[in-house]
Amino acid sequence: MAHAKRTARPITAAQIKRIHTQLHILGVSDENYRAALESRFGVTTCKDLTLAQAKSFIDELQELAHKTDQERYSRERAAARARAEAGTPKRFDELDNRPGMASAAQLRKIEAMWTDISDVPDPAARARALRRFLLRIAKVSDLRFLDDQMAGWVINALNVMKHHKEGGGEEAKPKKAR
Repeated sequence: MAHAKRTARPITAAQIKRIHTQLHILGVSDENYRAALESRFGVTTCKDLTLAQAKSFIDELQELAHKTDQERYSRERAAARARAEAGTPKRFDELDNRPGMASAAQLRKIEAMWTDISDVPDPAARARALRRFLLRIAKVSDLRFLDDQMAGWVINALNVMKHHKEGGGEEAKPKKAR
């Protein structure tokens, strides 16, 4: 009885796609890709890799992509920190630290929630709609006139609206702070 020669299983089509996708995401040039294959596995195309070699190469590419993502995130955070330290004021900062009034963070939150909930594409029309909403809920004509209690009412109402827009179940009413 003759012994069959065991050969390693070849790379799969899915692995080839993953390799090329990772290379595209990383922006690796064709020359660098082929040089890496040559130095690591002694082949010039991934189609000549075995199943195990392909898995190893994919793992290396994914680790490199993860490191690249972490570095990019760190750079973006450092840039944001630098902008904050440069003293660029955030929206509504001039309305902060008013005793009994809504904080700048609350005003930014209300505006951001309204932008998410509102279906009005035009910023000016969306701002008018927010002012009408404020008049109905808190009886004030603009964000800058909200006190801290009214800001809580508005945020609760916006949370209820968001819940309904996302297809929330039971009917919920905003809770007014006492």
